[in-house]
Amino acid sequence: MLKLDLHIHSQYSEDGIGTPAEIIKTLKKKGLNGMAITDHNSVKGGLKALKIAPKDFIVIPGVEISTSNGHMLALNVKNDIPRDLSVEETVDQIIDLGGTPIVPHLFRNMSGIKTDKLKKIHKKIPAIEVFNACSVPKTNLKTAKIAEKFNLGGIGGSDAHDPLYVGYAYTTVDTINTNIDSIISEINKKKTWGEGTTMPLDYRRDRMLRSIKQFFQRGLKRI
Repeated sequence: MLKLDLHIHSQYSEDGIGTPAEIIKTLKKKGLNGMAITDHNSVKGGLKALKIAPKDFIVIPGVEISTSNGHMLALNVKNDIPRDLSVEETVDQIIDLGGTPIVPHLFRNMSGIKTDKLKKIHKKIPAIEVFNACSVPKTNLKTAKIAEKFNLGGIGGSDAHDPLYVGYAYTTVDTINTNIDSIISEINKKKTWGEGTTMPLDYRRDRMLRSIKQFFQRGLKRI
């Protein structure tokens, strides 16, 4: 069984801190086997991590894309994808690049695509994020039920923007094969799931307040 945190932000996200090296070090200390750095609208963090990761640590390059309807994760991509496209267009672009589209934090107010949009793309995606460590347990349970309803697999991700909090959530992959193609295949076959622990309330509160402040600093523009 492998455990990978598949939703992490580094210093290459405008609201993140920490280098890929710091993130890898922390995850290894916590006993995780790998990760995906999914910075906002940039693959730089994931590509940097690929270059420096030790051989015994799995790095799946990725990105979190701001669509016009909410956020979308792309796993196993090495090219940036334009932001502000519709969620349907974004999913098609991810697939065209050979990547795997995943829906994160489905119900989040500012950045979740919500169920109506999921209905339009669920046949093109293998999984949704059923455990996000920044979401409250009630929301994660609700999301897990949606995954089951639409016959989708699941992933887990910390959604950490600080290396101290990576690894709070992770994706379980029932294999010992550390090849990226093998792991992506398990995700695409809907055989993975998300587990973890909710982050401390004070961190989640501080992050929410910081996100609101940055929203106004950007001129009422979502990240």
